[in-house]
Amino acid sequence: MVEAEAITQSFGEVKALDGVSLQVRPGEVFGLLGPNGAGKTTLVRVLTGVLKPDGGRAWVAGLEVAKEPHRVKAKIGYATQEQSVYRDLTVEENLLFRARLYRPKEARALAQEALKRFGLWPYARSLAGHLSGGWRQRLALAQAVVHRPEVLFLDEPTTGLDPLSRRSIWELIHQEAAGGAAVLVTTHYMDEAERCHRLALLFAGRVLAAGTPQELKAMAKERARFLFAPGASLEAVRGRPGVLEAWPSGEGVRLIARKEMHLEGFQEVEPSLEDVFALLSKEAL
Repeated sequence: MVEAEAITQSFGEVKALDGVSLQVRPGEVFGLLGPNGAGKTTLVRVLTGVLKPDGGRAWVAGLEVAKEPHRVKAKIGYATQEQSVYRDLTVEENLLFRARLYRPKEARALAQEALKRFGLWPYARSLAGHLSGGWRQRLALAQAVVHRPEVLFLDEPTTGLDPLSRRSIWELIHQEAAGGAAVLVTTHYMDEAERCHRLALLFAGRVLAAGTPQELKAMAKERARFLFAPGASLEAVRGRPGVLEAWPSGEGVRLIARKEMHLEGFQEVEPSLEDVFALLSKEAL
């Protein structure tokens, strides 16, 4: 449903994307995980036809993006981290506007359906600018899917939201995938990546690894040890030979160490996706 093949993109001397390849299947929530500046938004702009890449090819919903960008736009939904809603329009007017762009004859019915499906009916006649951040982001997601797209691109859809609002948005995202849509979500929240069926770790414009969260953790455990040092000081742990990374954690220190390293009194722990990303990004430097 979505395929990127060796995508490259530069802005002046900055290489934003360096040979990025990935696939997103129908019915799948695929996460693109990486820090700010990793190239996540640039890749989404390429895949949605907003930006023409310097090299590589991309296909979305069976169409080659560079050759048929206008046809691609009719088959996708796209919600950005800027919460792309018109604040001076009502909630219903926002949905009608988006639906009329792609399915004008069914716009009214589609807008009504989206109001109910996303729990927005009580706010239908409220100005979008008067909504809280969580409800405005819910409206942005509803706008992205009001015309029933085959593919959904969500660029950091929960940035700035509280934990309960973030959970609510992720429930809606999985509902779209369960309906058959291919969903690509960018995020820099490591805990959110656990909610994806599969993900790619993006760093400095390159994919470091891709797979399910469980596969990525298993791969990391083959390359390093993940430990907890209760009661230890950060300075003492960081000074030990073989320690790759260390940081405070509760009443001790968590660390990533070389596979051959053996330390008395340290506890083996399961790696988180944050641990996996820390290991791979350090290796990539």
